[in-house]
Amino acid sequence: MEGFLHGRGQKELSVQMVQTMRIGLKDQNKGLFSIWQEIFQLPRPQRHRIGMDPSVPAQLLLGDEHLSHPGGSGDFSSSCQRFHHILQLSISSGEQDKLAQGLFENFLKMKVRDSSLGSVCLALEWLSFCDLLGQAVLHRQSFQLLRYLPFLPVAFHLLFAATSVPRLSYPSSQPEAMENVEAMAKLSQMQNVVLSVVSGIAPGARSRAGQQELVLDVLCLLLDIIAPKLRPVNTQLYSLKEKQQLAELISTMLTYNLTYLQERLPEGQNVEAVCRFPALPARRQLSYQAKQLIAREIELEKMRRAEARNLAQDPRNGLREEPAGTPSHQQHLEHLVRRAAVQDKPETDFFGRPIQRKEAATAPAPEVSKEELLEVQMGKAVGRSDVWFRFNEGFSNAVRRSLYIRELL
Repeated sequence: MEGFLHGRGQKELSVQMVQTMRIGLKDQNKGLFSIWQEIFQLPRPQRHRIGMDPSVPAQLLLGDEHLSHPGGSGDFSSSCQRFHHILQLSISSGEQDKLAQGLFENFLKMKVRDSSLGSVCLALEWLSFCDLLGQAVLHRQSFQLLRYLPFLPVAFHLLFAATSVPRLSYPSSQPEAMENVEAMAKLSQMQNVVLSVVSGIAPGARSRAGQQELVLDVLCLLLDIIAPKLRPVNTQLYSLKEKQQLAELISTMLTYNLTYLQERLPEGQNVEAVCRFPALPARRQLSYQAKQLIAREIELEKMRRAEARNLAQDPRNGLREEPAGTPSHQQHLEHLVRRAAVQDKPETDFFGRPIQRKEAATAPAPEVSKEELLEVQMGKAVGRSDVWFRFNEGFSNAVRRSLYIRELL
């Protein structure tokens, strides 16, 4: 030390000169956590030692140009000293991006005494200013603007520094660019979901449901409307009120082009992701059976509406006459007659030759009464009459149901 001072022409050696010398010092760069802690925590008041000049810290922070004025910096306040101290730490860190990212993720955890949150707004303005500086440096190669980036930690120190020990956390592992890409991809996905919903809405409701109105006012309440309390039974057992409620539900979902799918396909997006945030409490959900029932009723209603639309476009479709077919009971009767018919085959001997029988002497035909003649005619009428009867034996009690006369009228 003495040799170095003698080489520079200094013949006198004093305590102040030794304290203000910047030679022979080790690397004093601190880690990120140490810098963040000094930014968000106020320094403890130091005791004044005998023989130490109180203006030395200010001279150390101001630089070599003020060393020639001993005692000239003694009027600086503690805020000014802290300003220069944090500025020197920020310059010596060399990692401005990581330092700014840590400030951004930790400054909201500090205790803010400003009830109007003016300090928070001012901190966000400083962050925006630094982003603009970084953009100008990267796009225009204006590297002279880098000298203004170290002032961001100074502003955060003056806004949020407190005496308590801050609880700090390291910035997330994902870089800022990746977070921006993921946010843009998610935003694009949500916009596509809203566009698909708007494009499928009925024209009567589309005129009053824009994209912004649909997201802010309609979807949150609509998801609660289409989740009523339904009994997990067959629709035929529903009461009149429940059937009316189900019909209104189907009409509402068809109006907004909504349905339930067993699995999420690329062509069918999940509308709940637009207006339901993960941190919110879970809302009422329909059972799997109820969702299946609603999806089936929606498909049936779509088919009925499509059929009605086709009939309205071409009225002749419903007036075409189909050729009248044979009634089912006559077809069954013809089948029985064909099965009962027996072909007349001549009698043959062992060698397959037809046997010729001798005709017996003709005898006078006996007189047939009218009753026997009527019975013969009745027997021949089977298969030729429009009215016929056939009786089955046995009975069955497998199906038994109360039947009222008013149902037959």
